[in-house]
Amino acid sequence: MIKTIVGLSAAFLVAGAAVAQEAAPAVCTAPTPPAIERPVKPSRPPVPGCVNEARGTHTCRNNVLREYEAAMIRYQGQFSTHVDQINAYLRRLETYTRDAVDYAECERRIVMPSTIITG
Repeated sequence: MIKTIVGLSAAFLVAGAAVAQEAAPAVCTAPTPPAIERPVKPSRPPVPGCVNEARGTHTCRNNVLREYEAAMIRYQGQFSTHVDQINAYLRRLETYTRDAVDYAECERRIVMPSTIITG
């Protein structure tokens, strides 16, 4: 019984080794990490002193309110650009991560082309 189990196990290992053989490339190319980016978050414009945020009231002249509104519109555009820069950098990092995994798998296939070590 034990000889049969050992014989079947050996047959499976030999058959598995033949199936698991992969063509390994001659050279693997290591990915290059993206340049480090640290986008600076824009500063929100200060609320005019004539605005009482706690009560939701103001004593501002119309031109002060228009200037603050224009500053907020500029800030929103700058903030959207900031978010776009961060998302683009994260996409480059994700691509680098995938490329690094592919590189590691390529190296593994060169070092150990079979998942079963015989010998």
